[in-house]
Amino acid sequence: MAEYTSRRRQQMGADVFDKEMQEAERAAAKGAEIERKKQEKREKLEQDPVYAACAKISKVMDKYHLDPILGFIAPEVGDFLGGFLALPFVYVSLTKIKSIPLTLAIIFNTLIDMLVGAIPLLGDLFDFFHRSHKKNYKLLTGFIEDDKEIKKDVNKKAIFCGIGIAVLIFLIYWVLKLAGMVVSYIWEQFTGLF
Repeated sequence: MAEYTSRRRQQMGADVFDKEMQEAERAAAKGAEIERKKQEKREKLEQDPVYAACAKISKVMDKYHLDPILGFIAPEVGDFLGGFLALPFVYVSLTKIKSIPLTLAIIFNTLIDMLVGAIPLLGDLFDFFHRSHKKNYKLLTGFIEDDKEIKKDVNKKAIFCGIGIAVLIFLIYWVLKLAGMVVSYIWEQFTGLF
């Protein structure tokens, strides 16, 4: 009887071992399937023309310093062009990657660039170092490549970015209004001379 019980225990142990092995194999297969889907999504995004445009914008505006050059040559136009060129980044983050925290981070980076860029000379100098398009592209690629550190950082700062966006929009409005008043005052002084 004791021999039967011992064999039964060993068989039950083998059954438990077999079940655990089957569960481990299923988990491995599921993990491989998830990784395959991520790879397909990555490849699909890398072939997307809007994502490719983001790479080109990042390169031209920040690597070749076109953003600060435009800001220096045509102050307001250059800063708004830089902001306008952030739209492909927002589009990819919202529609392709489908991440609201990522979208908020991209908008936040862009608005900081626009706000400080609106300040004559200081903004142009800031544009040389801030490189918002490069930062935004790095965020996009971090999400596409499933970089845990970038995702964690972006998700952690999502609420801050949301509040920051509201504050930055308010500040941009007042900086532009102040700039308009200064230009209007200078124009009146200039035309008063004649």
